[in-house]
Amino acid sequence: MTGLKDLSLDAILQDRPSAQSVAKIALDAWPDHDKFLLRSFRQRSPEVLDASETVAAEVLKLIAGDERRFGEDYRWTCDRLREEEIFFHREGRYRLSTFAEAYAEVYSNNEYMGRYVRGLLLTQVLWYNHVATMEMFLSRVLGVMNKPFDYLEVGPGHGLTTYFAASSPLSRSLEAWDISAASLQETGAALKKLGAAKPIALVETDIMQAGEARRRFDLVVISEVLEHLEAPANALRFLRSAISDEGRIFINAPINSPSPDHLYLFSAPEDVVALVEAADLRVERMEVYATQGRPVETALAQKISVSAGVIARPA
Repeated sequence: MTGLKDLSLDAILQDRPSAQSVAKIALDAWPDHDKFLLRSFRQRSPEVLDASETVAAEVLKLIAGDERRFGEDYRWTCDRLREEEIFFHREGRYRLSTFAEAYAEVYSNNEYMGRYVRGLLLTQVLWYNHVATMEMFLSRVLGVMNKPFDYLEVGPGHGLTTYFAASSPLSRSLEAWDISAASLQETGAALKKLGAAKPIALVETDIMQAGEARRRFDLVVISEVLEHLEAPANALRFLRSAISDEGRIFINAPINSPSPDHLYLFSAPEDVVALVEAADLRVERMEVYATQGRPVETALAQKISVSAGVIARPA
């Protein structure tokens, strides 16, 4: 229990102005979203609330001067996700299953992608499962590094986790890989806005077509990427070769989480563990968080979206 169950959203966030500002941006565009946000924030521990404020401060840098559009696109994105949820609960599967389908419907549509990506950025603060998994990364992945490390992130997206890694005094070198040159360009622009403390190599790489990694890293991160792949096992097998002998990998994978471009369905945390172990990796820690902080067992039974954060080492 966090002691927040009877507090208003403003009361919960009174000492966390950045998170309060992000919530207001969403509510200005979508006043009826207040009940969702209240439940989401009421379930947060002090540590997760602190992470919410940390992430929100960086999100505000990325959306400065364009707050209204981001709020509107957050609502638009949630509407698209709701459509996918209706299909998922009716059919028991994700609507798309191949990259070609996702490319035709989503990735090749610049207007759609722009709105979708802008909307997803706000979820990093507003959705309980997203920020709780980020708190795991900040505290129990990045926060426990105790010597200089080389960092790799696959699919860096908005650049938030890469930025936090660059902010660590122990990060020695940093690389971010993506199959899309356009996506890397967006990541680079975001990292510049955030004021990344160290140089970050942005490398266009298709890990699905790669053989052995050309170098190894002490910390590898792949967050909310595996579900976009037709064969995520191949990606993890490749990344296994990119981890140093004493290194770790942090994997964030959504379960029962339909989205316009999600292809691979994880139905339970055990599915994620099985995929990790099949890549010759040993799970060291796993944390699972459901949307709005619902009980995980209930969310899994009802097939409500859950995020699974996994820390693994070479077996």
